[in-house]
Amino acid sequence: MNLQPRQTFVVEGDAEILASYEVVREVVNGITIDSAAVISVNGKKIILKGMPLAKLTNGKYVPYDPAGENGSQNPTVLLKRTVDVTDGDHVVGGYEVAKVISERIPITVDDALREKMPNITFA
Repeated sequence: MNLQPRQTFVVEGDAEILASYEVVREVVNGITIDSAAVISVNGKKIILKGMPLAKLTNGKYVPYDPAGENGSQNPTVLLKRTVDVTDGDHVVGGYEVAKVISERIPITVDDALREKMPNITFA
């Protein structure tokens, strides 16, 4: 009898971004993604898990844009799950404090991003 666990399926593109569960703080009550401000690619508005998000003046969040001038240049949270906002705004989860694996974040983690997100440790 084999009692070893075996993997029954693989979820591609949904790799864990957390490097540790030791210190994690999620956003309470979620955040609202502003679908109107998300750029469409091939007719879809998909934001990948781990994307840094910034709060706009209207209180909604958008993906981080280092060249932005509307608040999108100041990220404060990381998206917890991939989300499709093609059909409108969505309320989603995010991490305010966490230690994450840099290679699994969907954008390049540079010194500017590290400085803007002091509560996120990029390992």
